[in-house]
Amino acid sequence: MAKFPIFLLCLSAFPVWGQISKEVTLTLVEEAGFNDFKIDLSTNIGDSDDNTELSGTMVAKINLFPAEITTDEFTILSADVEGSDIELSGGGFAANYDFTGEDLGFSAITSTPPGTVDFTTGEFDASQHEVTINQGMLSGRAGSLITGYQDVEFDFSVDNFTGQGDGTGTVTITQGRVEDRKFYFDISVELPTSIDQVVPIDIPLITAEIKVEGTVKAVGETFIEIPDYATWATDTNVAVATTSEDNFDLTPSNPNFILFALGFDRESAPTQLFDFSPSGATLKVNGIFAAGGIEIQWSDDLDTWDRVPDASMVNGKSSFDFGDPISDIITVSKVGMKKFLRVSTVTQN
Repeated sequence: MAKFPIFLLCLSAFPVWGQISKEVTLTLVEEAGFNDFKIDLSTNIGDSDDNTELSGTMVAKINLFPAEITTDEFTILSADVEGSDIELSGGGFAANYDFTGEDLGFSAITSTPPGTVDFTTGEFDASQHEVTINQGMLSGRAGSLITGYQDVEFDFSVDNFTGQGDGTGTVTITQGRVEDRKFYFDISVELPTSIDQVVPIDIPLITAEIKVEGTVKAVGETFIEIPDYATWATDTNVAVATTSEDNFDLTPSNPNFILFALGFDRESAPTQLFDFSPSGATLKVNGIFAAGGIEIQWSDDLDTWDRVPDASMVNGKSSFDFGDPISDIITVSKVGMKKFLRVSTVTQN
């Protein structure tokens, strides 16, 4: 098999990491069907219900897999959530109650961290997480003609109401915007929740129980950042970081910028940049995203170079813009392959 001289002028990629631990702040959304928690008060003298609208943030940790755009962890570190006021009243002429819930506050945490997530589906067991009503006052009057009426005050900051997630939650991660050398990922979390607890009302013959149900939905974003050449050169101990792109400090056959661009370092830098097999020539990459516009070209005489047609690429693509994923195998098909290959820059608009 003939050897093909390789010329790689501009290709930059993000170093491969299996996972990146990220702490993210998620904001509760205003969206129909979410963060609208129903509060049911069941008593032996009548039932009532109202809804509290939740708003606020939670802080969570995920393990981001940039290539697969998924996670295997969702751990709630803290939450600062407020609920709108509620009114609960029920009963009849002989016995009744009238309560107001004000300044409600909620917290959340993962009971036994880390919280695990199905890597493939993004689903998780919601019961791994706890939601607590830890602020606010439930106050009013309750009683009957037999027992008389009394003022009632229940302080959630003193006696917390705690429940677990209920059913299956989801973490959805999608690739977001590209800004400078940062690649952003949008995160959306849904956590169905249920709290069921007895209210200690000190009134004879009256018992009460509160059930709180709803689905928390919160969204946010995180990012990974591709280092620039100067940073890479400094970390790789290249003598002159800003003017050494064309030097051969790591291998005798590949300029520094080539190795930086493909995500290699001093230990992993290869001598040859293509692997040849019966199926064709596969470009070696050690990264996830292209950080510069590039295209694979071929020639029969080293004078006239053309971009390899997409039809001649096993992966169906020979040109990559900044931000395009390059973690899939990039192979020039052997069928119709010309004698020489190179990778050249594509000017960005």
